[in-house]
Amino acid sequence: MLELKNVSKSYGSDFFAVKDLSFIAEEGAVVGVIGPNGAGKSTTIRMIMDIIKPDSGTITLDGKPFTSEDKDKIGYLPEERGLYKKEKVSDVLRYLAALKGVSKADADARMDKWLARFDLSEWKNKKIDSLSKGMAQKIQFISTVMHDPKLIFLDEPFSGLDPVSSDELLAVIKELKQEGRIILFSTHVMEVAERICDHIVMLNHGQKILDGNLVQIRKEYGNNSVTVECKGNADFLKSLSGVKGVQESGSEYTLTLDNDVDGMELFATVATKAKENCCTVSRYMINEPSLHAIFVSIAGKEGDQDDEI
Repeated sequence: MLELKNVSKSYGSDFFAVKDLSFIAEEGAVVGVIGPNGAGKSTTIRMIMDIIKPDSGTITLDGKPFTSEDKDKIGYLPEERGLYKKEKVSDVLRYLAALKGVSKADADARMDKWLARFDLSEWKNKKIDSLSKGMAQKIQFISTVMHDPKLIFLDEPFSGLDPVSSDELLAVIKELKQEGRIILFSTHVMEVAERICDHIVMLNHGQKILDGNLVQIRKEYGNNSVTVECKGNADFLKSLSGVKGVQESGSEYTLTLDNDVDGMELFATVATKAKENCCTVSRYMINEPSLHAIFVSIAGKEGDQDDEI
């Protein structure tokens, strides 16, 4: 388990890159450290990696402060990629693995496994500058996990990847999660975070504004509504118990529900009543707020508070 307690980092007397940040990243989960550019994500990662020191607070791994030996337990995929372009793929991967204490024999075995996993075996002896951007991105990812790290940082890992390669990388990340790794995922693209993260730590201006399970966050900040698409007489929707309002748009009806109404449980009632009224339901969807919408809502409120001070 990775834990940050009241961690702060300032530059000068009045600028906090990170202020009083606390959160926990459990094994076997992807924790999204998200927010807009300048929110404090990179500073947080650098402090955890011991590249820079926090001014105050503590950072522990399994209850113990980080040591120099712990750095070999970390795999880091930076946003700004850096591979030796004139060197062979195999030489680069062996060298980067050796920096983390991996023997040549182990490095070769792991390299072959990972290259095969990404269908890049035939590029093993090619120079880095002969690879496409997407291929180079995969090689960079392989270098991140070659030493079998316990804690993995992924900073904008899908940047530059086509949809097929993105899905391929997503599948690998899920496998690493199932193996019990601690995975921190940093991005400013919140739609990407929704696809991959189990837990969200949202930052804005160096401060945490949200911390929780993604499902719980959506439930807390949602407006408890469902969308029903149907053909026929849908007037019955307005008289359903627990429905506060119905907004109609063509064959789509958005039902705003009382807070104590479960959208999934309501489906059975809608299906029964639709049949009684000779109405055919073609789609039933529980509406969930996007992380983008949640961020705008929270950050906007904070901005209003700041204006009042």
